[in-house]
Amino acid sequence: MIVSIQALARGIFALAALSLPVLAQTKTVYHPLDGLTTSEYWSIHDTLVVSRHFTDKTRVASLLLHEPAKDKVMAWKEGDTIPREADLILLDGDGKTIEARVDIAAKKLEYWKVVPGRQAPVMVSELDALSDLAKQDPRVIAALKNHGITDLSSVRCEPIPITFIVFPEQSNRRIGYGDCVDSHGAYHAWGRAISGLYIVADMTSQKILDVIDRGPTALPKGDIDYEEAEAKPVEGTKPLLISQPEGPSYTINKGEVSWQNWRFRFRVDPRVGPVLNLVRYQDGNRLRSVMYEGSLSEMYVPYMDTDEWWNSRAFLDAGEFLLGGLFKPLGADDCPSHAQFFNGIVPSEQGTPVLTPQLACLFEHATDGPAWRHFENGILTGRPSRELVLRTAAVAGNYDYLIDWIFQQDGTIRVAVGATGIVETKAVKETMVSMDDDPSKLSHGTLVDPNIVAVNHDHYFSFRIDLDVDGPNNSFMLDRMVPEHFTGQARNNIWAIQSSIAKTEKDGILDVDVRHPGMWNIINASKHGAVGYPPGYMIMPGPTGISFVSPDDPAQKVGAFSEHQLWVTPYQPDELYAAGTYVTSSKGLEGLPEWTRANRSIENTDIVAWYTLGFHHGVRLEDWPIMPTLWHDFLIRPQNFFEKNPVLTLPHQP
Repeated sequence: MIVSIQALARGIFALAALSLPVLAQTKTVYHPLDGLTTSEYWSIHDTLVVSRHFTDKTRVASLLLHEPAKDKVMAWKEGDTIPREADLILLDGDGKTIEARVDIAAKKLEYWKVVPGRQAPVMVSELDALSDLAKQDPRVIAALKNHGITDLSSVRCEPIPITFIVFPEQSNRRIGYGDCVDSHGAYHAWGRAISGLYIVADMTSQKILDVIDRGPTALPKGDIDYEEAEAKPVEGTKPLLISQPEGPSYTINKGEVSWQNWRFRFRVDPRVGPVLNLVRYQDGNRLRSVMYEGSLSEMYVPYMDTDEWWNSRAFLDAGEFLLGGLFKPLGADDCPSHAQFFNGIVPSEQGTPVLTPQLACLFEHATDGPAWRHFENGILTGRPSRELVLRTAAVAGNYDYLIDWIFQQDGTIRVAVGATGIVETKAVKETMVSMDDDPSKLSHGTLVDPNIVAVNHDHYFSFRIDLDVDGPNNSFMLDRMVPEHFTGQARNNIWAIQSSIAKTEKDGILDVDVRHPGMWNIINASKHGAVGYPPGYMIMPGPTGISFVSPDDPAQKVGAFSEHQLWVTPYQPDELYAAGTYVTSSKGLEGLPEWTRANRSIENTDIVAWYTLGFHHGVRLEDWPIMPTLWHDFLIRPQNFFEKNPVLTLPHQP
């Protein structure tokens, strides 16, 4: 998470020089929810400069589209004036965090205010400056020499701001805490941490406050490079070709994607990646609302080691490490050859636009199973299916996460996360595990190579799902499966479904419980189908991990959304991030835990569901030096939304 993170941001600038992908960033704004364009970025930048608040020491940590109020978006129609505003988080030369909003069309600074007690996201320039500063500090130079390192050309030291409060100075100063790595002989520094040497820095005054050296540990020397791994097919491999000679079956008109019966818009946000809007389904002669907005909200990755440096690693990646946009370009290996790519734009630290090639791809493919089938009386009947996939890739230091929004023909949306990249490691003295060790001994990681342990950790992803099922006023209905006892028959115990409507937010905070299963439905209770059921959409969990770290643990407090798999809140336009807007040096229990304390009504109103997808990662040898992609997913699935199977009449060819 910490090492070489600046290289990722720099890669954006290098990739911008490559040939342009299939579809460039649109220069026209067609809708209030479209992503910011190049000309709009320059308008924002010029407005800041003219305001005279912006100096050569002011840096832009975040620049995002400010969405208009939901009712205004729903009332907007083509031909109306398109409202456009941007929200900014800035850091001034004195370490103050500033919020600003710009009216783009009017080139007007609507407000500029210092936000006391808050810290802006981490910036590349801070990390670069501190690394250079650390390598000039006599204490660091002496400590590196103590570890056998005198050539500092391949060394990088990276104190970074900490997510939760570790040092008391964090309450009023921007404190960085980190280590150094030596990438000598390798393309990257993951697996080359100089263990036992830690640096504490004041990131505002650019001073090294403390250097902690616990003595040398053997620096791992094993082969960690994967970049030049031979591309060698297994014997017998034959070409596997997928093509669409007549082009894709979807169309994009003024930013709206139409595929099969689906209609939706999307943009790629620098903080949370793909944001899907106005998702609708053409059901006969009715274009029905399904979801107003869906996106990732936050990622939480806590490490599980008793060492002081390691147990301070608990990252909220979306809120902390924008670094020119959390989402990075896709390559030819990420998407099929027939995919369509989309450029994006992210802000520089001066607020100017940086074109990012291939930030998303869109493609359709045949699935590996039928939409439905049945065999009876010697007759096999069924239909094949296809899907439409919108794919992006978040890169948080060592980890890469593919984020897929997958539209299926039966009205289901599947959301999938594929984790890959490099696991974080620390140097140790051990070169081999002993089979004589007590098997019940507590382990905090896996020895993946001599002198390298990959540390155990968790991954949690909060998805914000603003379903508007046939309109904005919805309710949350829990269909609990409960045992039913009876007598006088061959059986005496079955299960039945017992439904209940959640009244307040506390009723909508739920966990996956295989002993007490239930179905989580967002319904429109004011409407009814042909046989009387209210139309609904179900959030259906896939395999997921549940946090069992103590709620009073300081790191767990900042990622407290991970304690539950479902939260339901009333819609509020400023409630966007599950752990709060500002996550660096957070005291914790912000975002969802804070909002839901009010226990607001969630019945027959505009509501938002928040789903936590998670998994525990006890590292395997097979995860080194590069981790095979591991997928987890969940479904947003129609529940009595249609009156019959919507894919009954699909063709016999996908």
